[in-house]
Amino acid sequence: MYPPFPGGYFFNNVWHPVFCNLSTYEPHSLVDKCLSDKLIYLMGDSTIRQWIEYLPSIMKGLKFLNLHGIGWHKTHLALDMNLNTYIQWKKHGHPFVTMSFFTVKDYTSVPQEIDRLAGGPYTVIVIALGQHFRPFPITLFIRRLLNVRKAIERLFVRSPDTKVIIKSENTREVNTDVERFSDFHGYIQYLLAKDIFQGLNVGIIDAWDMTVALGSFDVHPASSVIKSQINMFLEFLC
Repeated sequence: MYPPFPGGYFFNNVWHPVFCNLSTYEPHSLVDKCLSDKLIYLMGDSTIRQWIEYLPSIMKGLKFLNLHGIGWHKTHLALDMNLNTYIQWKKHGHPFVTMSFFTVKDYTSVPQEIDRLAGGPYTVIVIALGQHFRPFPITLFIRRLLNVRKAIERLFVRSPDTKVIIKSENTREVNTDVERFSDFHGYIQYLLAKDIFQGLNVGIIDAWDMTVALGSFDVHPASSVIKSQINMFLEFLC
């Protein structure tokens, strides 16, 4: 279920949700304890890739393994051998809008990736879709989210104790090809995601609400937003 709107407010660059008491400071030891023995799969666009780039600043033992892909689109893998923590980011399938080359050899959609996972109490999945769908007919986005929902339902049948979290898309620049990428399209997709995932036992991180409250006009929000999103993520897990 999506949180109420407005879901919170920023004070001193820290997000304060109205529906729970969120810790505004996570000591490294508590983060390590929360994420130890976890398999964390980040699926989606570059706004969720920001998480795996931010996490080493609060998990000092987290190290990246070079998977020898092409550019920033390649799969990112971070490991903490002492904590037995596995974190992976993988881009979603078509449509994926970019000005640079990337390999399609291991190209799969989010529903296919979910179907490949066994799940279980140590598995955590975070999904972020939206930005790359804005230039295309809305029916494409609807079909993809419906397929994601069905894949999550199948996952819960075989492993009901798997944690799944949906991160909504966020606002972005107002001067970048506004006819195709503007927040007009993004807001419609945000509302559709609310309806499609309604009633599903998943956690929701309302990135749209956060970036509206902060007045963010960047497809890749500032580190204060990413920190608040990860704090919400830790709250769901721990």
